[in-house]
Amino acid sequence: MRILILTAALLLWGGLAFAAEEPIPWNLETLFQRVPPLKHDATGRFAMVTWERFRLSAEDKSFEEGKPLPVEMYRELARRGLTQCLPPDEKYIPTALAIQEAGGQVIFVQGDGGNSPGSLGPDPLHKFVADYKPPEGHQHYVCPLLLAGWHQRAQSVRETLGKFKAAGVNVTGFWMDWEGEPWPIRDRWEQAAHCTRCRELFPPGVLDDFERYAAFIAALRADLFSAYLAAPALEVYPNCSVTNWEAVVSTPEHLVWSWTQSRPLPPQLLGLLTASNPVAYGNNYYYQQHWEKLGNLPLNQENMDRLYTSIMLAQTSQNAHNQERWAPDKQCIPWVDRYCPDVEDESVPILSRDRYREILRHIWLRGADGMQIFNPLRKGHESTATEEIEDAVAVYDEMLAYRKFLEEGKLMNTEVPGLQERDPIWSGLRLDNEALVRAFVQDSQPKAFTIRPWPEAPEVTLAAPPKGATYHLVLRAGKVIVRPVEQSSPAH
Repeated sequence: MRILILTAALLLWGGLAFAAEEPIPWNLETLFQRVPPLKHDATGRFAMVTWERFRLSAEDKSFEEGKPLPVEMYRELARRGLTQCLPPDEKYIPTALAIQEAGGQVIFVQGDGGNSPGSLGPDPLHKFVADYKPPEGHQHYVCPLLLAGWHQRAQSVRETLGKFKAAGVNVTGFWMDWEGEPWPIRDRWEQAAHCTRCRELFPPGVLDDFERYAAFIAALRADLFSAYLAAPALEVYPNCSVTNWEAVVSTPEHLVWSWTQSRPLPPQLLGLLTASNPVAYGNNYYYQQHWEKLGNLPLNQENMDRLYTSIMLAQTSQNAHNQERWAPDKQCIPWVDRYCPDVEDESVPILSRDRYREILRHIWLRGADGMQIFNPLRKGHESTATEEIEDAVAVYDEMLAYRKFLEEGKLMNTEVPGLQERDPIWSGLRLDNEALVRAFVQDSQPKAFTIRPWPEAPEVTLAAPPKGATYHLVLRAGKVIVRPVEQSSPAH
């Protein structure tokens, strides 16, 4: 009876809109009212996952208990290009089967951090020399070259995924959020350099210099995720998409910077990971990290939107530049979100929704194959969890109108805009004699810009308006025909 009532409510209320000032409840009824099914076909493409688990109501504990929601709910999510992400835990086999029955995709996402999985092994912590103590407030880290904990985690992955396979579950994605050790960061190097065991395990000279240590650890980190995350998953599900948080392709000629753009990442490849995972968060930490270098700028929405835009397009673009050459057969599944308050400072403007949608368009046109939406419920901003999905699905549907470009197109631009960029920002994908280009300007008036879409074709001048514009370009008889594309309605 509850299923029938809920389904009827969805049909009756599907066209209703909430007043902008009212808080948006986090439940599936509300989500299905605000987020319509995709208009364009997404069959065969990756579903998008969200960090916040879907619920029938605020009191619904089905997820924590490992109980499936009604199959109709997973079917409605699939119609919107979404699926419920699951942790790799055998208690979620019934939920995975229900998602599969509804025509949805089973995608695993699991957060982890700190010393894990290295800490799973015996006696993993650094053995400090007598005269060294970590600075106050710093964690005591694990020795990076001890692999017993990683082996234990890999065995767990093999066994758990084996149980899902035995139950008849087909897994589409294994997209982990393992943010634990080792990291190529200075305080980690200092602890390793003062560890008697690490002095015996590391190659000569590596612990003598931070830059050398950082390069060594970056390569080691990539190898660890390749061997102990990707390999066991692919042993069980050879066609599964596998990635981990901030896994990117960085090269000596074109270093990718950290997702905050605060430090360059040493050279690294993806190994057995089948996808990269650049990060594009609307994080107010950017203000703390970058504002002083911009001079005496007013702290307002326009200037912060410019800062968000630059940094959120940076790692995705830098990775895309390298991936096109060094890993063209790998996928790209970025993490995205509009509101990530890592600093408690309400004076810093949140990224505007219209600008967030614009950034998402450009991420799609810079090589994304799917998206993970980071939308945790945050006190005082609970509505944002739903708005994040509303924006991501709307933009995805808009891009699906030109699906062939997303799947077969070649990158046209990976240039990173400046921290306060006022020149036109554009992205595009080229496919044979067609191209799809999106452009906007972070200013009050439109600006023109000139590109050469094909080496053998003449240049073409396009307009970049503040609200953005999409162009379908066609090369015919040596001439470029420009067809403006009607854009979707703006965010609420």
